[in-house]
Amino acid sequence: MRGRLVTAATKTSIVLALLGLTTPAVPATAQPAQVAQLVHARTVLLPLNGTFDEEDAEPIDITGSIRVTVVTRTAQGGGGTARIVSNLGRTIGIGEDTGARYRFTGADIDTVAYPPDPITPLTIRPTFLKFWPPDPIVPPNPIQPVEVNVTLAANGTINSITAEVDDGDSGGDIASTKS
Repeated sequence: MRGRLVTAATKTSIVLALLGLTTPAVPATAQPAQVAQLVHARTVLLPLNGTFDEEDAEPIDITGSIRVTVVTRTAQGGGGTARIVSNLGRTIGIGEDTGARYRFTGADIDTVAYPPDPITPLTIRPTFLKFWPPDPIVPPNPIQPVEVNVTLAANGTINSITAEVDDGDSGGDIASTKS
């Protein structure tokens, strides 16, 4: 009789182990469970229209578009990081003094930390390239003609994304999207 009980207990233990119903031993130094990281993402295509007034250069009337992708990841304890990817679409400019035609192109990636109670908006100035034809010998000039602003909720939810041509003062033509 005793042999049958041992056999039945062994079979039951094997079945429970196969089903994952056994409780593993937890070491005394085990860490508390990690809090799941929240990830939010949003992509917008915004028009650009305004005057870029770079120091020591002629003002340039810019027309075009920018695609902005924002991905936020929360950190344990609050806050987190926002990765902001900016890509210029077909963007051109006309010099106000010379009438020269400029081309703007490029993409930029910025990673910005935000606190548990975000101070919004997060503001970045992506770097793009300015080409000045008809002189093909002149290399492209890295510039920052656009300001991108992202407003977030405390949990990293993306509330709005705006893009503005930098006109040398804090006012300007703003293109934005809001949820």
